[in-house]
Amino acid sequence: MVRNQLSQVPLGRGLIVGGTGGLAGWMVTYLGLAPAIAGVVLMVGVVAAVRKASVALGVVTGLAMLVPFIVVPVRIGVQPPVIVVLLAVMACASVVAIAKGRRVAWRDPVLCGQGALAVLITMASILVFPVRQDAEGLQTGLKLALAVTVPLMVVIWIPPTVLRRYGPTIVITSVAVQAAVAVFLYFAGTVGVVMLSSLAPAGYPDVDIHRFLPDGTTVRATGLLVDPNVLGATLAMALPFVMVGSTASRRVLTVRLAVGALLVLALLFSHSRGAWIAAVVAVFGVVVIARPYAAAALALGVGVVVVVLWPEGPVQVMHNMVGDRAQSDALRVGEIQEAIRVIHRYPWFGVGYGDSPDVDVFVGVSNTWLWIAERAGLAAAFCALVAVVGAVVRAVRMARQDDFVRMCAAALGALLVVSMVDHHLASFPHMVALVGMLLGATVVATSRLG
Repeated sequence: MVRNQLSQVPLGRGLIVGGTGGLAGWMVTYLGLAPAIAGVVLMVGVVAAVRKASVALGVVTGLAMLVPFIVVPVRIGVQPPVIVVLLAVMACASVVAIAKGRRVAWRDPVLCGQGALAVLITMASILVFPVRQDAEGLQTGLKLALAVTVPLMVVIWIPPTVLRRYGPTIVITSVAVQAAVAVFLYFAGTVGVVMLSSLAPAGYPDVDIHRFLPDGTTVRATGLLVDPNVLGATLAMALPFVMVGSTASRRVLTVRLAVGALLVLALLFSHSRGAWIAAVVAVFGVVVIARPYAAAALALGVGVVVVVLWPEGPVQVMHNMVGDRAQSDALRVGEIQEAIRVIHRYPWFGVGYGDSPDVDVFVGVSNTWLWIAERAGLAAAFCALVAVVGAVVRAVRMARQDDFVRMCAAALGALLVVSMVDHHLASFPHMVALVGMLLGATVVATSRLG
């Protein structure tokens, strides 16, 4: 019986499974558990990219939301992140598919904006290299340019039916695990630090593991995403996928409520004000699209409760921001002023992705669009904005016709909020890829409806 079953297994599949298992065993023995996990994820992703590209994009999405910083476990000159290697393989496969005649909606404003952005980022990275000889900056720019092409990969490889069937499941599962880990590590203390330190051989930073508020004592949750603001942005953008369709059955409602509770706790412990606002926008976006009058009543009720239970809170917050300017808010204002000065000096292709080219300017701002303009020029920031706004307009117009589009529309609303107070959506390759997944999914879903 066993022999008959084995005889039905295709030789190629058997070799792949056996080779993957053998390599995994070798890595566990000689490299350790954490690098072995990174290696297995890499092998699975590469095999998926070769055999079924849509599965590979699902792996990339899960990586971006769970463990984006794991690297190739064996150093061969460089040790690139696994997610970058998978994107490179997918990009090559996409080029081959287009060369063989795969049709792509090149006139789509989202794809045009992202394509132009990828070209401009590449140019900004290459043009400054002969002058500064900054290999690290060049690598960063090329990684970001590669991640920017993700919407094109989604449009080429993921059919609408597959996107609707598996997309929300991947997002909900990944974000549930991430939120649970974030909450656990938040309370774990020294045990959490030891656990995160054990991931160092797989590429995770082993210093500054705990992040704090400016008071230096209040710990902020980071999960496996290293930065609390990245954790908050990821959770806020994923929240609509947890909400929409939650009442399909009692079992689904129970699971989604549990996941939602984890997300709310992790968001609270991140102490990311931008993520909190983004999450509120996402929630109201979901409700407004389906029940506009109920959303208005809910907003009014929340406003009344806040004023009654916290009469001096909102007023004091606004006073700090506009009048006294709390330390972090004053820093953001200064960053914006400095960013405008940098953009005025380098308007065409920016300063590239390395260190500041001049000693009298500081490069770095907590705003996605200004950050892009600083690094790659005003035209790049314009292209990025065109892509996102184009996706938002399409999603909002069609959101009431399709639950999946409603998820995308609300998530894009959260994205826009985060983009105004944070730069990680444009500066971390995995976040750029995650935004690209959302943009590509919106294009695929709305094109289907159109």
